[in-house]
Amino acid sequence: MTVTLLVRLRDWLLDTFTYDSGSSAAGAMADATRWGWLPALSGVSVGADQARAEHEKTLPGNRGMSA
Repeated sequence: MTVTLLVRLRDWLLDTFTYDSGSSAAGAMADATRWGWLPALSGVSVGADQARAEHEKTLPGNRGMSA
């Protein structure tokens, strides 16, 4: 009985004061790589919209800001 109590106490102490972050770290890295491209993609789409708008202003026959 004493050995079982000591083993249970040791297991409880290990579970309480140690943390296994292997699975949590793997999940965090998966989320970062899964969603990390979104800011870059939104910047590209904003830049494309701005370029398209500027290009339409400079088309022949279009009297935009350059006229």
